[in-house]
Amino acid sequence: STIPNAWGSIDYDDEGIKGVKRVLIKNGVLQGYMVDAFNGRRMNAEPNGACRRQNFKYEPTSRMSNTYIAPGKYTKEEIIGATKLGLYCAGFNGGSVDPTTGQFNFAASEAYIIRDGKIDEPVKGAILVGKGEEILQKIDMIGNDLDFGQGHCGAASGSVRTQVGQPTLRISSITVGGRGGELK
Repeated sequence: STIPNAWGSIDYDDEGIKGVKRVLIKNGVLQGYMVDAFNGRRMNAEPNGACRRQNFKYEPTSRMSNTYIAPGKYTKEEIIGATKLGLYCAGFNGGSVDPTTGQFNFAASEAYIIRDGKIDEPVKGAILVGKGEEILQKIDMIGNDLDFGQGHCGAASGSVRTQVGQPTLRISSITVGGRGGELK
């Protein structure tokens, strides 16, 4: 919420609490939460500018604003070069997350097989499936090419502007669904 002029940024949340940078996970260790006043009372925690809603018709609750994975030390080429066999997803065109379980699915709009450190044939219809808390622990390389995208996050408190970002990541293993052939 503190990236100047960013799509998801807020100066103050919908409870009048100043928006601040919230580090949720650092070096694989949970650092904090997004906390609104109501849940803060239940958690015995101070609200930290995370309360958002679409408008006055919706009940406010803890929501994301600018959420991203900080850049690492590797180039995209180093990550691809260090991968013997994998799937390189260059783009996504939709998906969903169940916030109660962390289960997700994302459809790749552009994907390729990586063989012996080189991008090879294209793949059509790949869908990544997993559980957020498990996949975060399987990230073993993080690129230095952080990029952001703008969008909206929909929930019971309406649709709010969000900015999300990540650099190139390597995940050691993930379930890939879809129709078609077999990886050889």
